[in-house]
Amino acid sequence: MPSGTYVTAKYACVRRNDCHLNIGVYPLAEDFGNSEGLCGNYNGNAGDDRTVRGTNTVDNVDEPIEFVKSYM
Repeated sequence: MPSGTYVTAKYACVRRNDCHLNIGVYPLAEDFGNSEGLCGNYNGNAGDDRTVRGTNTVDNVDEPIEFVKSYM
């Protein structure tokens, strides 16, 4: 990424049919307040991390479908 932010992805299986993907996002200070998306806004306010793309609407924690669809 232009700012130096980087992303890692690690796939692991504990047992057969018990696998997971861990994704890490490591933003730099220059990205503070200038980010949005599935990983949050990176503005210090966890309450708005699930803002539906293109809106000011914070998605319901119990119903994440619209939130996820907005970033597809």
